[in-house]
Amino acid sequence: MMMRIPTMLAMQVPMIEVRTAQALLALQPAMGEPESWRKARQALAPRATVDGGVGVLEINGVLAYRPDLGEMFFDGFEDSSEVLSAFRRLEADPEARAIVLNVNSPGGFSVGGAEIADAIFKSAKPTVTWAGGMMCSLAYWIGSQAGAVISARSAMVGSIGAYVSVVDYHRMLSNAGIEVKVFRNKEGTFKGAGMPGAPITEDHAAEFTRQAQRSFDVFRADVLRARAGIPEEAMQGQVFDGQQAKRNGLVDALGDLDYAKAVARRMAKAK
Repeated sequence: MMMRIPTMLAMQVPMIEVRTAQALLALQPAMGEPESWRKARQALAPRATVDGGVGVLEINGVLAYRPDLGEMFFDGFEDSSEVLSAFRRLEADPEARAIVLNVNSPGGFSVGGAEIADAIFKSAKPTVTWAGGMMCSLAYWIGSQAGAVISARSAMVGSIGAYVSVVDYHRMLSNAGIEVKVFRNKEGTFKGAGMPGAPITEDHAAEFTRQAQRSFDVFRADVLRARAGIPEEAMQGQVFDGQQAKRNGLVDALGDLDYAKAVARRMAKAK
């Protein structure tokens, strides 16, 4: 699970309070995007269908909270807020007696992800996750919360962990005769930490590590509330194929999407 620095230190690390950051980022498209962009964003929204009483929600690409349109078109980003909305719509659809999450994602940025995980874990409808390609990091956090988790034999599953990535340009700029100075209030030890071109102090490095550890602690706790049998040694950031994931308790069974739908139908019938 990555923490996006460019969009920026506003989202996660230093140090705008998260709810404020979310409100500001939610306003940005409404203020700045023309109607054609909003229509394009809708066209790129996660696909949700109902097949034989089973709602199928596709979760593809890198998950991010309200990414800009360029990131969605060119970088394959998926809007995590739209994933949550699509899941809520399937929950409210009387034709969908159960829900299958069809996941192919390497993970993403943590803001917006925990809310999807909570919605899946608390859903009144039986839920099944199927991974045919990748279900890693934040995608696994989300997918692990279903009542059953199924993967293809060759799928890539896991990467339970968190990190903060900061590019330190200050030596390169210094060699070019450029120095970036950040002037902080005296109490603001961490304000502006990671600002491009500014040195990263030991205090800043410790804060970034603390942020990553906190995200991992929440991630691990959520995974274990749904899948208590996963050993600690399987939660060190590694990725498993489907068979290894099953041996380590990350998935319940191996199979294809039709099998996942059949499991969801059985769960709905039993309920």
